[in-house]
Amino acid sequence: MKFLLTLLVLLFPVIAIAQQSGKNTIIQGQITDAESNESLRFVTVRVEDTPKGAMSSIGGKFLIKIPPSIHKDSFSIKFSMVGYRTERRTIMRTNDTLHINIALQPAASQAMEVVVSAEDPGVKLMRNVLRRKQQQRDSLHSYSYKLYTKFLASTDTMTASRADSRSDTTIVAIFESYSNGYFAQPDKYFNEITQRRQTANISAEANFVAFGTNINVYDDYVTLLSEKIATPFHPDALDYYDFVLERHIEGDYITISRVRVNPKDDRKLFSGIIDINPQKFIPLSVELTPNRAVQLPFDARLAFDQKFEEIGRFVLPTGLHIFSTLEAAFLWILSPRLDITIETVAYDYDVNISLDDNLFTQRRVEINPSAEIFDSTVWIDSPVLPLRAQESAAYFNIQRNRDNADSAIGSNLIDRTFGVFARTATRLGQRPFTGFEDIFRYNRVQGAYFGIGLRDDLSTLVHWNAKIGYSFADKRLSGELLLKKGLDEAQLFSVEALLFRKLSRRDNPYIVTSNGITPTAFLFKNDYGDYYYSNGVEAAAEVSFGQLKYIRRDIFARPRAFRIFVRNVYEQSAHKRTEFAIFGHTFRDNPVIIDGMMRTFGAEIRWDYHPQRRISTFGFNLHAEISNPRLIPSDFSFEHYYGSLQLRTPTLPLWLLDLRFSGGYTRGNVPPQRFFSLESSATYVAAESVFRGMNVKEFYGDSYAAIALEHNFGEVIPGVLRIPNIASFGIEFITIAGVGWTQFSQQTLNYTNTKLPSTSATADGWYYEAGIGFNKIALFLRCDISARFSQRSVPRFGFTLSGATY
Repeated sequence: MKFLLTLLVLLFPVIAIAQQSGKNTIIQGQITDAESNESLRFVTVRVEDTPKGAMSSIGGKFLIKIPPSIHKDSFSIKFSMVGYRTERRTIMRTNDTLHINIALQPAASQAMEVVVSAEDPGVKLMRNVLRRKQQQRDSLHSYSYKLYTKFLASTDTMTASRADSRSDTTIVAIFESYSNGYFAQPDKYFNEITQRRQTANISAEANFVAFGTNINVYDDYVTLLSEKIATPFHPDALDYYDFVLERHIEGDYITISRVRVNPKDDRKLFSGIIDINPQKFIPLSVELTPNRAVQLPFDARLAFDQKFEEIGRFVLPTGLHIFSTLEAAFLWILSPRLDITIETVAYDYDVNISLDDNLFTQRRVEINPSAEIFDSTVWIDSPVLPLRAQESAAYFNIQRNRDNADSAIGSNLIDRTFGVFARTATRLGQRPFTGFEDIFRYNRVQGAYFGIGLRDDLSTLVHWNAKIGYSFADKRLSGELLLKKGLDEAQLFSVEALLFRKLSRRDNPYIVTSNGITPTAFLFKNDYGDYYYSNGVEAAAEVSFGQLKYIRRDIFARPRAFRIFVRNVYEQSAHKRTEFAIFGHTFRDNPVIIDGMMRTFGAEIRWDYHPQRRISTFGFNLHAEISNPRLIPSDFSFEHYYGSLQLRTPTLPLWLLDLRFSGGYTRGNVPPQRFFSLESSATYVAAESVFRGMNVKEFYGDSYAAIALEHNFGEVIPGVLRIPNIASFGIEFITIAGVGWTQFSQQTLNYTNTKLPSTSATADGWYYEAGIGFNKIALFLRCDISARFSQRSVPRFGFTLSGATY
């Protein structure tokens, strides 16, 4: 017994230490400016001689948890920020939570003497900074990192219909995420979210926020709200910006040079300050705002702050804070305000490592399966930026609102009245649905069509898509079934099979979609499409390249692809079956085709191009389809080729030239279902690159060529046609021109006896028009006034509307 008591006495200190070290040491507090008492964000908090660290949030809050795996009894905590003197505190390990408030003293600064010289010292300093950046570009090939992202949306209390505090600002949504980030030269970025949380009014599926290092002002450009802005670190920054050395700030170990930066001209640029290490010629932090040329919607104001660290010998971003606020006045009665705050912290960099190329074939942001399971320990034990009191309250209050929808703090009148319709329409465009056009549409052949379209995954590599519906005018059941299988993990290689019985379009279905035809046909008897019935199967194989890009809704596609296909389809004429519409006299007749079994094979190439939206400043596609009875038994014998090219290039700093070319050629006995037509506007609404003064389906051919030119001169007369609080940057001026040509070969005329018109059959031989446009009217609209000069003795003027061009 004495031995056991003696042993217990001897082991008691060890047991006590082990119990104590078995828990985290938690250190939290607030960091302020010692002179102004204002909270300081993005203060770096480091536990020296350990990998643990954090940054202070907007309210100056910080929190660090030191795990028991770090075997130390005391720790030195360092608090550092550019422009302030570094503070240190020694902390003893404890089981209790330690509260520390730190007041950082501003560092001494020395204003620059006024010296008359040919070149400001700031210019000389920035020349060295740009030279240092070029050296990094040549040697930095890849890196990985961890990322925390916080996205907050706030508004005024009236718009939010609730108040969380005494101020007139209420948080209405919070998105947070942890992700693993990857970069490879020249511009490959990928983030994989590993954990996410959001307020109760946001679905987890909508939380894709991960603002990675692709937003990096040390790059040549940054893109904010679709505006591409040349940074002060652009290779030609000395031509774009004025740099003035304002002062030197005395740090603990180095002297920091503060440089004021302002644009030299009307390019899309920044103004603000850059803090630079003049010994190493690297930026430490920036505080920038975009200039007037950056046209933010609703006259939004935006502040861009970023912090950098030298990791190894490379300058990499570690902290980002973006704040944007906008206010829109409607009829001078309502003035809803929206504030957006984005905070990110990047840490645990690993530089110049080997990365799997398949990382960069996915979407820029993907969700790891681990993110589907909420792990509270990630948010409690390892917060990179702790929540402010207002943010914690917003999580609670939004959840309370959702649980008490009929209470005084429930949803507002607008949401209760229209929200259900908006949410339903949005839901029909997301998985498992294929879109509203597969639920209801209207045209002159089918009349009213009702159906359903669904899509899902059988596995990670096998996907299916099914549609079925009934049209009442032609009393016909339609359906499609698509199966697609990826042949590798990244699904760069795939095969697919399609079985269908449907109404097909001869014209380009992406110019005016089914959703666009439905209202114009139902209201005005203006049906843009040319239709025929097709029943058959298609098999295809595809290889694609590049990172998945957003197309629409939740559809993504790679920018480059090569596809081969074989088809076995019975094609049959479709006729006009209804004359019902609210207005209008009569529908135009639907062109007949040659009925028969069409067996074809072909190939398609897409290079930085997608038919549904522009995904690059330069791209093209080529398509070939062949029906040859000597190779595959078929009722038809022809070759069908077509393609398109698009180019966007600046001409002056704020001027843009858009060029679109398309053309097609066929040979052999070409049936009408393979004719081309020049695309036009419909019911005074125009898509991109169409002929605005042409009638719907005015010209056909078995060969065609079309060129559309647009030159955007920007805001030619500043201050004119501005709409206060909506688009105070004004309206852009555009000139447009278009030329088109179609022709039927004599062989086609003899084979089909077609009476469809072509431009070559007119006296002018070509179609041509020109006009002017006014872009970004109330942000979202564009109107064009065009003059048609061909096939007319005097010009015919027309007016069209479309969505704004960006």
